[in-house]
Amino acid sequence: MAQIIVYENENGGVSITYPTPEFLQTHTIQDVLDKDCPSHAIIIDESELPSDRTFFNTWVLNNGVVIEDPVKKQAIVDAQAAVVATRQSMLDKLDALGLTPDEITHLIG
Repeated sequence: MAQIIVYENENGGVSITYPTPEFLQTHTIQDVLDKDCPSHAIIIDESELPSDRTFFNTWVLNNGVVIEDPVKKQAIVDAQAAVVATRQSMLDKLDALGLTPDEITHLIG
């Protein structure tokens, strides 16, 4: 697999830099690191990234290893569940008013 550059960004997440093959024809990945990345960035093999990218926005760097933060992941899962529950509650109320599915779709999309 290809080498990539990873670093913790200002939002506490992980940023990943993928050098282009064209650039790497005349430069090294270390050149990219030195020129375009923060001083705390590191070079890793792309295979070291978590294979499940569903919750990539929960990734953090932990001693040079990219891992999924379980607290951030649970917060996202909980927020998604709340959105689904709110939408279902709204649909139930509209249905109780006797609106047809077409009318409901027209109202809320």
